[in-house]
Order: sequence, then C-alpha cells, then structure tokens
Amino acid sequence: MRSLLLPVAALALATGAAGLSSPASAKAPEMGGVSITRGGGNVNTAAGRNSVADQAVATIGGLARNGGRAVTLGGGNRNLALGKGSAAFQDVTTVGGTAIGRRAQSFTAGGHNLNIARGAFSTAGQSVTTLGGTAIGRGAQSFVAGGHNRNVASGRFSEAQQQVLTMGGSAVGRGA
Repeated sequence: MRSLLLPVAALALATGAAGLSSPASAKAPEMGGVSITRGGGNVNTAAGRNSVADQAVATIGGLARNGGRAVTLGGGNRNLALGKGSAAFQDVTTVGGTAIGRRAQSFTAGGHNLNIARGAFSTAGQSVTTLGGTAIGRGAQSFVAGGHNRNVASGRFSEAQQQVLTMGGSAVGRGA
C-alpha cells in the first residue's frame, strides 16, 4: 500500500494539487508603462535653380498607464530650398502623449526646426506648434519644451515669416 501512495503523492505535487492549500500571497503592484514617440529625421530640400520645397510634419504622443511616462520628441525637421527661384514653407506639429497613474509624467519636446531659402528670389515660411501632454494621477507632472526654431531667407528678394506656438500641458491630481 505504501508503495502505491508515494507515486500518487509525487504526482499530486508535480501537478500543483498541493498548491491549492498554500496560503494566498499578494502580487507586487505593477510598475508604470512607458510610451516613447520620436519624430523622424525629416529634411526637405529642393536645392537651387527653380526651387520650391514643402513639408508638413506631425508627431503625436502615445499613452502610458500605471504611473508611467509618456515621452514625445519632435523630429529633426529642416526644410531648405537654397537659392535661385527659391521658396520653402514648413509646418511642424508636435502633440504630447498622456500618462495616467500615480507619479505619472508627460514630457513633450518640439523638433529641432529650421527653414532656410537662402538667396536669389527667396521666401521661407515656417509654422511650428508644440502642445504639451497630459498627466493624470497623484503627483502627476507635465513638462513642455518648444523646438529650437529658426527661419532665415538671407539675401536677394528675401522674405521670411515664422509663427511659433508652444503651449503647456496639463497635470491633474492630488499634489500635481
């Protein structure tokens, strides 16, 4: 009888039947997720002669839960045209992500921007918008930094415009 009982007990242990009577244990709380969104390298040329260039770039952040971080970084941008019949134009938009949970953080940084058109029959343009993200939860924080901007046109029949908007994000919660 004893020889039959041991293999049955071993089988019960191996299949986890013995685990049914073990005391309950608490799981460690889940740690926050991370959402990182990086804009592309962007560049848009048209170098010289009867030039024209155009560019519209949008980088939109993601969602991080459980006290995570939502990081949104605008692209490298640029947009030249350089010379003779030049023109250029560029429109860049970076919108921050959303982080939810205790100590959630949303960080948004605009792109590196630039926008030339240097010389001859120049014109340039550029419109940059950076909107901060949202952080929701106890001790939540939202950080926003605009792009590096710049807008030239330099020479001959030059002209250059630039409109830049950097708007803060929101942090909602106790101690935010």
